Amino acid sequence: MLDNCTLCPHRCKINRLAGNKGRCKCDDKLKIALASIHMFEEPCISGKNGSGTVFFSNCNLNCIYCQNYEISNLGKGKEITIEHLAEIFLRQQKKGAHNINLVTPTMYVYQIIEAIKIAKSKGLRNSYYLQLKWI
Repeated sequence: MLDNCTLCPHRCKINRLAGNKGRCKCDDKLKIALASIHMFEEPCISGKNGSGTVFFSNCNLNCIYCQNYEISNLGKGKEITIEHLAEIFLRQQKKGAHNINLVTPTMYVYQIIEAIKIAKSKGLRNSYYLQLKWI
């Protein structure tokens, strides 16, 4: 579906596989700004061990007052492979995070699905809660 992208409501129909970028500023590469254990915010989610948070770069909303403007609008972050994302999920589980918290994941849904498949084959528990969060 990345060759005629309609992942978000803007339905750009951009061929991301050819390196083109839509309104979300994404091509076919996976880009994240931060992966960490997030503590103290939303206690019902982070609990006592924290939430295994991954902040994805770029965003299809382009809000000018976004609290994560450098990440969402300026694309701050680095490109990683799908395999690397799977390893991040597994490391967060090993650190005792209560869940995987994906911040602004919409543009990367296909890559995330593949990373989850890889991580599950390497021991990511089925009961491990996946939290999707938009900035």
